[in-house]
Amino acid sequence: MQFILALLKTRTLRDTFISFIGLGATAFIGFIYTVILARHLGPSVYGVYSAVTALSAIIFGLGDLGITSSLINFLPKLPEKRQSIINTSFIFQLSICFLSLILFFVFAIFHQLIIPGSTFGYLILAGVITVNYLIIGYIQGIFVARKNFWSYSLSQILDSGIKIVLVFILLYFSRLDIGTAISANIVSTLIAIIITFGADLLKIKPVFERATFSLLFAFAKWIAVSKVFSVLISRIDIILLNLMVSSYSAGIYSAASRITLLFALLLGSLNAVVNPRFSGFDTPQKALIYIKKLFLFVCGIALLMLITIVLAGPIIKLVFGNSYAEAIPVFQYLTLAMIPFLFSLITTPAIIYTFNRPDFYAKVTALQVILLVIIELIFIPKIGYFAPVIATGATNLLVMIISGNKLYQLLKVKQ
Repeated sequence: MQFILALLKTRTLRDTFISFIGLGATAFIGFIYTVILARHLGPSVYGVYSAVTALSAIIFGLGDLGITSSLINFLPKLPEKRQSIINTSFIFQLSICFLSLILFFVFAIFHQLIIPGSTFGYLILAGVITVNYLIIGYIQGIFVARKNFWSYSLSQILDSGIKIVLVFILLYFSRLDIGTAISANIVSTLIAIIITFGADLLKIKPVFERATFSLLFAFAKWIAVSKVFSVLISRIDIILLNLMVSSYSAGIYSAASRITLLFALLLGSLNAVVNPRFSGFDTPQKALIYIKKLFLFVCGIALLMLITIVLAGPIIKLVFGNSYAEAIPVFQYLTLAMIPFLFSLITTPAIIYTFNRPDFYAKVTALQVILLVIIELIFIPKIGYFAPVIATGATNLLVMIISGNKLYQLLKVKQ
């Protein structure tokens, strides 16, 4: 009992709570945003919207290239090089933004081939929002590295809050569609960037230091490789469903996965807190003590996930309506499939930051996405939206076993 009380007073819990204020607000508002769009657009059109935003999320994830992780790793360790790290990394991030815009212009030309049901304009807007999220993701990485979780939360609250206000206005004037929904998101991210990081942006100098970049790249290259695969894990399923089955199937699966996103956001808030913690541990013994504490947090989240499985029917029907009833079993099985991933939250940050092995994480993630895509390509034509669920559960379980065994070996060797 004393251990639990002491745990509740830890800085991890406090910072997680602060981080979760932003992510919780984002989840709640994003949930309302999704419900409005899903009900207003219907499963088929919502499926097209989901595929467009999934493509944006993939490019955004790829465009990070491990820069955020490098900031989290090096800013706390090298405070004397803080401005040099920010200057160099920001210039590199801007170059990625420019390349992303070019890529989306190409996507827009072949929009019907890439995302059936989309338009040229949708893909251009998706390119702009991708750039915005690359920048705001970079900024949030700096906040996390500084352990400035209030600013981290504020950026999320502003983005989601302004977006939902604009969506309500569009809905009131009967102007809400895929294009205007993405446009509202573009405006909200711009305002969030200006308010939370506007003054800091003025301090950034156009100075690119090769030595600093080499330092960042040496760490980030493996994170970048893992990013290539991890973002595909989270978004490729919707695009494949839209291409191989129908936008209706993509819409049903998107509705189910959107609810599980609440758990992903909770994990994101905890992950934002634990990453710099593991980066600061200089001995395996300190990491092991922290891992034991973290295990209790994870078990609590797992219990919450199991409770939502029981309540899946009323939740889906209340939120999305009877037209999305097919999403009920998809949500239930998808929630189960996420639980192994939940426990990898304990192993992955320790392997990457405490033992400085991002290469291992990259290799495991590559294996996971290859298996996931193979399973989906085989089973999507046969069982539709249940195929990504099976692929997710099987590959998450595999990663949990492999990473857990690796962490055990690392801790054993270092003791």
